[in-house]
Amino acid sequence: MDKRTKKVGLILIGVLVLLIGAAALFTVNNPSKIVDSPTPTIVSEQETQSQTLSYQGEDGKDALSLLKDKATVEQNSSGLVISINDRLAEDKNKEFWAFYVNGKMAEVGPAEYITKDTDKIEWKIERY
Repeated sequence: MDKRTKKVGLILIGVLVLLIGAAALFTVNNPSKIVDSPTPTIVSEQETQSQTLSYQGEDGKDALSLLKDKATVEQNSSGLVISINDRLAEDKNKEFWAFYVNGKMAEVGPAEYITKDTDKIEWKIERY
């Protein structure tokens, strides 16, 4: 992956993080948008599993290589992960695969993050 592709990927991740933060602030600052008694959504265990994937880090290996060892992965032309085990993050649903390290959204891309044995790596479908 060349430097320009990495930059574009990091910029896209940054924009997604900003959009998520802005949406969260908008909701907090507009309580009229919050529903008092939301209707619970029942999600089957199988559906939840298809929207998340987690694994332990391994000293010295990057998170993307480990993901590819454990799952079928598809990336777009800029290197962003768009499908894991045939679960496509769909633009029409405003979905993306979010990359977490030890419960926090990663600040770098998975190819740049060198894991440790103690790291818990998670991928989750999220919406923007």
